[in-house]
Amino acid sequence: MQLGFIISLIFAILVALFAVQNSGSVVISFLFAEFNISQALVILISAALGAIIVMLLGFIKQIKLKLKIKEQSKKIKSLEEENKLCNNKIEEFENNLDEKKMDTLEDNKIDINE
Repeated sequence: MQLGFIISLIFAILVALFAVQNSGSVVISFLFAEFNISQALVILISAALGAIIVMLLGFIKQIKLKLKIKEQSKKIKSLEEENKLCNNKIEEFENNLDEKKMDTLEDNKIDINE
């Protein structure tokens, strides 16, 4: 996280230096309007808008990931419950099998003793 912050700070300083060195006045035409504005201001506003757009896209990605994590957590919980039920059934079948084996052995002992 700190590395990303340091890289962003260096980039911001470079953009600011570039804007200061190119501070001449320019005419901006947008739709039906024309503006006479400093080129440095145009550069800084463009960089700020780009940063805001990247931040918003990052937030959207984070929200999607959180929703996916929540969905996967619910799925894990459901599968753990299903696993627990299956283990209980296996244990029940094993107990029934053991009882049947014991009954069969007892029946065989009776036949041998007769």
